[in-house]
Amino acid sequence: MKSLFYTILIIGGAFLAYDYFGAPPGKKLVFKSLNPPVKPKVVVVKPSEEEKPVVKEAPAEVVKAVVVEKVMEKEDEAKPMATAPAVAAGPKFEPIEALTGKWLKIPASAFPREVKLEADAVFKMSVGSSKIAAGGKAYALSADNGVLTLAPTAASPARAQLPIDGTDLKAQLNASYEKWKITRAEELKAIAANKQKAQSEAPATEGGPSSSEIDEGGKPVRDSTSGYPLLVASMKRGQITEIKPENVISWQDPQPTVIQGKPGWAVKVGCNVKTVFGMQPTEAQALVLNGKVVGWYYTGSGEEVP
Repeated sequence: MKSLFYTILIIGGAFLAYDYFGAPPGKKLVFKSLNPPVKPKVVVVKPSEEEKPVVKEAPAEVVKAVVVEKVMEKEDEAKPMATAPAVAAGPKFEPIEALTGKWLKIPASAFPREVKLEADAVFKMSVGSSKIAAGGKAYALSADNGVLTLAPTAASPARAQLPIDGTDLKAQLNASYEKWKITRAEELKAIAANKQKAQSEAPATEGGPSSSEIDEGGKPVRDSTSGYPLLVASMKRGQITEIKPENVISWQDPQPTVIQGKPGWAVKVGCNVKTVFGMQPTEAQALVLNGKVVGWYYTGSGEEVP
């Protein structure tokens, strides 16, 4: 009996040892606490055809309306904001750099004038020299290619030379030009008003040009003074006021041109006109169509002559 008992005890101990140490996880019978927890099974349920959401298409008219609205919104975004009506521009004035050739060709009419020195100036005379320090004053007598000739007084024979930037000449001329532009703009405004009034009061019909003014082809002809009576008459009746017969320097030969799509003539005239530096030479041309002067324009800027 004892041997049977020991045999059962040994077999039981071996089984327990196997169950504890040898049985794989999840297969232990006695030591079940050592088994991992059982994971719940996940069941995937496919929706039936009847449970699928139904997407209905919008009517074609609604889709079209939405598309049109989006396009209009983008167009509105692209459009610039409305601006106020443009104000009529005043007379066009060239910058002073253009009038002075970038300060290399200052007209002689700008001199003499007193200037303030921004640098020391040494004045040479036949018997020696003298110096006026920066901050002092001298007289600018002339300018040549950006260099001023100076004198200590208006009557002194002593001379010195300084670059234009060595004085306040630029500042003086700029200030004078700005004042002149204001005065000139008012003057041109009055000229335009008077011209408009004269045109409204002029007779409805005017006599045609005579044979002493144009030839058979409508080309202006010269008189005994080498001028053109047709153009002189235009000046005298106030078609322009900026150029007067007595200020004409030269008359050039008429050149054929196209005016308003028709064959006409252009006559260039050298003349003196009013500028910030006084009367200065310039060039303009009269346009002649069908025996009449239809306009005057400056050949450089293309602006109409007042």
